[in-house]
Amino acid sequence: MHAFNTFSVVLAMAAGLVFAAFPKANEYKSQDCSGPLNYGHHSFDLHMVTMDDSTGSVYQAGTYWYLFDGKTGNGGRCTGKLLGKVIDKTSPCLSLDGTFPGSRIRCLCNPNIGVSSGGNSCDYVS
Repeated sequence: MHAFNTFSVVLAMAAGLVFAAFPKANEYKSQDCSGPLNYGHHSFDLHMVTMDDSTGSVYQAGTYWYLFDGKTGNGGRCTGKLLGKVIDKTSPCLSLDGTFPGSRIRCLCNPNIGVSSGGNSCDYVS
């Protein structure tokens, strides 16, 4: 019984670590990722996440997101100009209107989904 309990605890911890590593893009109405969650996105196959027009910031983690200034609509696809890429030194909280002055982040694309020989599906956004 002790071995089963130990196994259960280890399995639960491993599952928690894997879940924590999933790509995340949680939207907040505030400009600094504070206050109540506006929309939450957290999944192992999270690919493109459009930002709602009422969202002010996004807490992103779990992948090197590509950031775009366009979207086809809520729940749609990224379009427009590539504003930048999330790197290790990028703050996890991005102000949608303040990160790139004069542009708004409207969509995040996960380059690790749809990887093909030498490129990824985010490279083909137009």
